[in-house]
Amino acid sequence: MRTVNFGTKAETLQALQGYDFIIADLFYFTVARWRSEPAAILDEVEARFGSGSGKVIVRSSSQAEDGGGNSMAGAFESILDVDSRQRPRLEEAISLVVASYGGDPADQVLIQPMVEDIKASGVIMTRCMDNGSPYYVINYDDESGRTDSVTGGTGASKTVYVYRGVKDSDFDSPRVRSMVGLARKLETVFGTTPLDIEFGLDEQENMHLFQVRRICTQESWLPGVEQRVSERILYVEHFVRDCLKPRPSIYGSTSILGVMPDWNPAEIIGITPRPLAASLYREIVTRRVWSQAREDMGYRLMPPEELMFMVAGRPYIDVRNSFNSFLPAGLSEKIGCTLVEAWLDRLASHPELHDKVEFEVALTIHDLRFDARMAERYPDLLDAQEHATYKTALLDLTNRNLDLSETGTLAQAEKAIGHLVKLQSASAHDFDGLSPFELLCRVKILLEDCRRFGTRPFSILARHGFIAETLLRSAVEAGIISAERVAFFKRTIQTISGEIAAHFQAVLSGAMPKEAFLERYGHLRPGTYDILSPRYADRKGLFDNSVQREAEGSSAAFFELSNQEQQGLDRLLQENGIIAVDALGLLEHMRRAVAGREYGKFVFTRNLSDALEGLAAWGTCMGFSREEVSHLTLHEIMESLVAPVSQDTRQHFSGLVEQGRRLCELAESFRFNYIIRSPSDVYVVPQHRSAPNFITNARVEAEVAVIGTHSQDGSGMEGRVVCIENADPGYDWIFTKGISGLVTKYGGANSHMAIRCAEFGLPAAIGCGELLFERISTALRCEINASDKILRAL
Repeated sequence: MRTVNFGTKAETLQALQGYDFIIADLFYFTVARWRSEPAAILDEVEARFGSGSGKVIVRSSSQAEDGGGNSMAGAFESILDVDSRQRPRLEEAISLVVASYGGDPADQVLIQPMVEDIKASGVIMTRCMDNGSPYYVINYDDESGRTDSVTGGTGASKTVYVYRGVKDSDFDSPRVRSMVGLARKLETVFGTTPLDIEFGLDEQENMHLFQVRRICTQESWLPGVEQRVSERILYVEHFVRDCLKPRPSIYGSTSILGVMPDWNPAEIIGITPRPLAASLYREIVTRRVWSQAREDMGYRLMPPEELMFMVAGRPYIDVRNSFNSFLPAGLSEKIGCTLVEAWLDRLASHPELHDKVEFEVALTIHDLRFDARMAERYPDLLDAQEHATYKTALLDLTNRNLDLSETGTLAQAEKAIGHLVKLQSASAHDFDGLSPFELLCRVKILLEDCRRFGTRPFSILARHGFIAETLLRSAVEAGIISAERVAFFKRTIQTISGEIAAHFQAVLSGAMPKEAFLERYGHLRPGTYDILSPRYADRKGLFDNSVQREAEGSSAAFFELSNQEQQGLDRLLQENGIIAVDALGLLEHMRRAVAGREYGKFVFTRNLSDALEGLAAWGTCMGFSREEVSHLTLHEIMESLVAPVSQDTRQHFSGLVEQGRRLCELAESFRFNYIIRSPSDVYVVPQHRSAPNFITNARVEAEVAVIGTHSQDGSGMEGRVVCIENADPGYDWIFTKGISGLVTKYGGANSHMAIRCAEFGLPAAIGCGELLFERISTALRCEINASDKILRAL
């Protein structure tokens, strides 16, 4: 098939009419002709398009748009739904289009009939526009019925990434397959040129071509990106296939991989972390600590399985392993298998719950609506005897962990955190003058203490936080206490974060020296595991552009249950067999769990932050920058403590740095979903929309400010809605800047930032997902209406 040369929008479409594409009839003319004979043009348009509805679209077709170096997309006017039989309206529409040009008489105006009965419309890119990765990127709207909702940035839209080498058998959706078919057909006409295609699908499944042009960002693409992805994607598929296979001593015939369930790596280290950050997270959390902590609480004794896999440089939680760890100890294999399979099926059918699995999928404790919840989600899953066995086991586990005595799991975790505080007080970590070997010895001790007395008890405290939240949610659902009263109660919980805010204000008022503040809180950083993320102690502008603001929790420091609430909770606890606490004990448990979790995180991150500084000091000794060290894994660095490097040391580590850098580039080049349910998800990647977790019942409309983990400047935030990717505690400093709302890409209802926003009474949308976050963070203004569960760009 011969190729077509690109011209203006109108000329390209006209050239394609000679091929087997559905293109609406078209008529175009130059600005020069419009100025010389407008009446003749109006006559011709009416004669050509006046029958039927007579509705046309008057489109720009400038010489300046759709070029190889600049698309000028959206720069010029196009007017929809113009009645070609109403000459004044038609003349006005043409004049508006012409007026949007720069004055070139060779610019054109394109007129076509409106295509009716559109059920889906959108844009297909034949490469990823940002870096040239080999994917068809399909962004479409199948809700509004408009032809311009995606290109105009209005309305809801869906995004699917399809690997260019995809097989027909990998498609679940015939609609997406037909969209890729249109792109491939156009590629036979335009050769290897990357294309930007606008299309519409009508009710009869006819695919209409509205426009095709070159992608104009090619010069910024990474060289060789298509080859790198194409060479490795088959290995990724094989790895995913192996991950999903049955595993010895693990219940469930298959698995699901997700970036946000359970320990939520997307929130903590990001979806494309540097090798050092990912390996640190593995070392102190996801290798073994995660399951040991649950075993301490009475959950299932797990085989030595890791929680997190790295898929082409991207961290994924093995949800099957996670679900296995939420089973009570001693449960039979038959019941365990049945439950895990059911939970996996529910998540596979409802991927939007991927960041809410502990509340909406798995049943991890016996709450106050256990029987009703089983009946609602998993009717007839277990027979009567199995149900009673599971209920008893879960109830025993719940009562065990609601024990508030000194021998309870909550008190033991608090004690371990206290021991780590003593260890920290006894040893100051000054890395000056130490050799590389001595530095790594210090780092090793810091991380070992962090594991034993930091992340393991913290994991227990975090699980207690989920237990408390689940119980109170079920009390709200049962009508015993209102959601507003629970929110008020949460604001009265005194946490380390509230202490940080109070001391920050004390610095601003002159009541506390900056040095004293930084001595206690200087180890905090927005990217907890990121060596490139500056600590509070290293942020020169930490106190600049700050405003004094009082947390609502500090003015609502007392909460008391009404007699009706207390009696209702006592009755409901007794009816459900929860005897370890009464109503007052339940609130005390939540206070200690929430405060303990936040304090535990604050404490263990000091060890982690010091370890990062020690690794940075080691890098300096070896002649490596922080950026270079970030591309090494912890194992690669620490291995030199037990095995000599058998070549020039700098050459050895330089090679590993480059290897890590290539892995990061590869991770950025791949496109994967939040969850992977089958090997075909490696090739066809729908970007599932997430439902944000809304905090408070307040509403705010304001300008948007975007903050990154490496940001040091806090200016320009006052009165704005701040957008950050994750809900990391190191971002606490933003609450001193007078912000009016918060939006995060990742994070759950129980995340640190959710708690902080509740304390301040600040409207927030936590964990809104990639698509919505991109829309909000690139807008000038946005609205958070937490009461009505609305987040939208304005």
